Amino acid sequence: MDMLEMTNFSACSTPVFSVNNTIFDVLPYYFITTVFGINMVLGLPANCYILWLSVKEIIQGQSTKIFNVNGALAEIIFCFTACFAIPEHFFDCTDCRLPVAFLGQLVLLSRPLFLSCICVERYVGVLHPLIFLKLKPMKYRIALSAIGWIFIISSCVIGTTGAIQRYNLLLPELLFFFFVKLYSCLMVLKALLRPGPGDDVKKRSGVNQDKIKAFRNILTLLVYSTLTYGPIFVSL
Repeated sequence: MDMLEMTNFSACSTPVFSVNNTIFDVLPYYFITTVFGINMVLGLPANCYILWLSVKEIIQGQSTKIFNVNGALAEIIFCFTACFAIPEHFFDCTDCRLPVAFLGQLVLLSRPLFLSCICVERYVGVLHPLIFLKLKPMKYRIALSAIGWIFIISSCVIGTTGAIQRYNLLLPELLFFFFVKLYSCLMVLKALLRPGPGDDVKKRSGVNQDKIKAFRNILTLLVYSTLTYGPIFVSL
């Protein structure tokens, strides 16, 4: 399992990041301080460490780690939400509400987007190995990551400014990413249950362990997404 999925310390709930209404008004002071304190103390160094490891592996030629880099970068950016959320709550700083809403929606979208990219990458590697080899150069992953960031920032701007209601914007996007991961998981499982010609020989030589590893990674991401975003779906 990738280290990125193991270090998502920044827990968030959609109502917290509403521009016009904030749940901070009904939460006790110690709760706000504790949550963002834990997020800064644990999340920031952990994701910085993952970012460093991923960049190190990319330098060594592991182009598949580019999505881990983007995910860790998004988590690091979100850690600085405390710089705006605490003044908003303790000092009634209304100017801080917009950054809090923007950063909150950023992490809500960046997590499932880049995790979906990892799942699709595993899916293509198992079911379409020739296409996977053609797309192996890092430039394709960098281009996809750039498109992802453009999508994330555009959605955050639209949601923060209120051009589209939060429910109508976030729910379809989160459901789309969830079904992408679900589809990838089911297709890789199908490939494991229905081995193709010559797979028996490969299985004896241990090559099919790559398929099993890919399935476990996708399944882990799917379970993580269900547990993380299930409450958010309910709250939207």
